[in-house]
Amino acid sequence: MNKELLEIIKYFECARPDSTKTVLATVVDVQGSSYRLPGARMLIDENGEMLGTVSGGCLEADVLERASRVLQTGTTEIFTYDTTSHADSVFSLNMGCRGVIRILLERPSLDFIDFCRRLYQTRHSGLVVTLIGTKETVNDCKIGARMIFDDGKPITNQFSPAIVENLLPDCLIVSQKKKSKLLKNDFGEFFLEFIPSSVSLIIFGAGADAIPVAETAKNLGWHTAIIDHRAAFANKERFPAADEIIITRAENLNEKLTIDENTAAVVMSHNYEHDKNILRFLLNANTRYIGALGPKRRTENILSEWREAGETFSDKQLNKLYAPIGLDIGADTPESIALSIIAEIKSVLTDRNGGFLRWRIGSIYNR
Repeated sequence: MNKELLEIIKYFECARPDSTKTVLATVVDVQGSSYRLPGARMLIDENGEMLGTVSGGCLEADVLERASRVLQTGTTEIFTYDTTSHADSVFSLNMGCRGVIRILLERPSLDFIDFCRRLYQTRHSGLVVTLIGTKETVNDCKIGARMIFDDGKPITNQFSPAIVENLLPDCLIVSQKKKSKLLKNDFGEFFLEFIPSSVSLIIFGAGADAIPVAETAKNLGWHTAIIDHRAAFANKERFPAADEIIITRAENLNEKLTIDENTAAVVMSHNYEHDKNILRFLLNANTRYIGALGPKRRTENILSEWREAGETFSDKQLNKLYAPIGLDIGADTPESIALSIIAEIKSVLTDRNGGFLRWRIGSIYNR
């Protein structure tokens, strides 16, 4: 779940504003070059204030104008921006990118907002199917009609039984592959959106250098937890961006933490024995990424001591350990080291190597 969706959720948590006074813009289809991918969202209120983005800034003003009409009529619309020609587009946007972008404009569904809130709170993933193109055979559904899946079962459904039966096989594939797709069938055109669970970052150590790591992670919308046995260091005053602060020692970690495949951990307690116990715990957990601060020799010594004590680690376990932590960007300050760490975690979670995009062959996105 990205940060802008979390911000939209929080918007509706504050005094529960009237959703009829806002318009939600969602990118549902991209062909060719685009700054944002399907699932990108922007919320526009009655005063023209915008939250989120659907492009790099070139479409927002035009979307704002079209949103004002949806705000007045309440009618959901799909609008297409086509900039594939070499001449300036008919919208006079002069974007420079060559692509087709389709955007859904609608009054926000509070069922959808509440569903996303539950996904974030429970750290689950979900699937939302939205009708974005109709055919004559579909005479009982309007653009924007939805089916929402929670734990593999429809909890909100605005489609007929025949449409549901037709969609289910593709919904299963999207859930398994964890990748959104556009589907055209005899009933119409549908955006099958996979909404991933939020990344969970656990930071072991509440030193001064952990603060920019937590802040950078939170700026991406990640769920961030700080763990330290020193209450004087691990507190909200020092870590206002943290979602969770846990005061505990390494030997009690099993009782305190829930770790899944979307969890990354950074070990930076600056205490050799603490790090030694923490690394053993994490290597035996279902952690996707483990980063250890400090020289390579330090981590090698820790692993060697555990082997001498009879502990064995498989290649699969060791492959998720990154030490020294971070990408090689020449980081030499707490803030730049935090950037290096978060960038490495992001690259691991998206199965990328963190290299220069100018050397990449093909699209910069995994479509």
